[in-house]
Amino acid sequence: MPGRRAPLAASATVLAIVGAVLALCCCRSGRSTDFLAVPEESTPKTGALGRRQAGLVSSVTGLLSAGAPPAIAAGGDVVLLKNGLKFPKASFGLQIYGDDVAQQLTQTSLSLGYRNFFASVLAGNQKGFAKGFQASGVPREEVFICGSVVSNRAKGYKSAYKATKKGCQENLQEFAAGGITYLDMIMLDYPGPNCDSIKGQWQAFEEMLAAGQTKSLAVSNFSPDQLDCLLSNSSATPPMVNQLPFSISYAEPNILEENSKRGVVVQAWAPLGGSTGGISKPARRICEEIGKKYGKSWAQVALRWIVDKGATFSTQTRSTEHFKEDLDIFSFKLSPDDLAKLETVA
Repeated sequence: MPGRRAPLAASATVLAIVGAVLALCCCRSGRSTDFLAVPEESTPKTGALGRRQAGLVSSVTGLLSAGAPPAIAAGGDVVLLKNGLKFPKASFGLQIYGDDVAQQLTQTSLSLGYRNFFASVLAGNQKGFAKGFQASGVPREEVFICGSVVSNRAKGYKSAYKATKKGCQENLQEFAAGGITYLDMIMLDYPGPNCDSIKGQWQAFEEMLAAGQTKSLAVSNFSPDQLDCLLSNSSATPPMVNQLPFSISYAEPNILEENSKRGVVVQAWAPLGGSTGGISKPARRICEEIGKKYGKSWAQVALRWIVDKGATFSTQTRSTEHFKEDLDIFSFKLSPDDLAKLETVA
């Protein structure tokens, strides 16, 4: 996050901040923090997850006892992708917002330090994102922008190639509304119905990469077998990221290991369980207990667990406070004992 919080030394300042937080707790309702991946034929919906008041109060308590946290670089920590690109571990996924809201939230998130964005074609708000980015004044080279293509209904190599090629062109047209002339990543939102179709989809991506219109290629919701369909071609460009449902309460067995051994970074959608059944009560309880000693909320512990497991995440929210909270997970690290406790409910 940009900047530092001033030390909370004066009693008047302390009382003012505690009062403000308590007021916020009193009026705060549920939130939608999870990026929701939605099938092509579905209508995107928000998840409904609340963050308990205790998490906010413990954050203030942590600040009072420990002073101001260390400054965090804009965008937070990064992971180095296999092709050498720096990929911020925290991403804002604009999945459920119209253009106007997307434009506003993009400007807000950029001002708070976000530098990784997933603007999905499913939401139809890529123009809004692009305009928000343009209005922010943040230099293009400081921001990692990922677009997406949905072509999973096309069956067969030629049909899948044609549909994906059209999707690539549409991404460039939409992002051009904000002066964006290239992407850092293009993501295949869903795999085609068979390996031949997947290879047709990927050929269109390869051409976009060769033309300098994107710097990297990625997938979403790909199984290990579907990844192997791409990787079986030794001359193909491998995917850098696989966006998957992943949280402390939901994960396919060995999914991180399977992606890691293929050189693919997992980006969690629904990192707080939004569309996968939520976070279990036992998991939330342990996250809350662990969060108290760090001055963090249960949700921050749940997100930190994802990072400490070796994955990254994409969240969504309309709340400035939650934007700050989701990005402010890089000032602490879970201990081996913490991770062991969390494994009992993961």
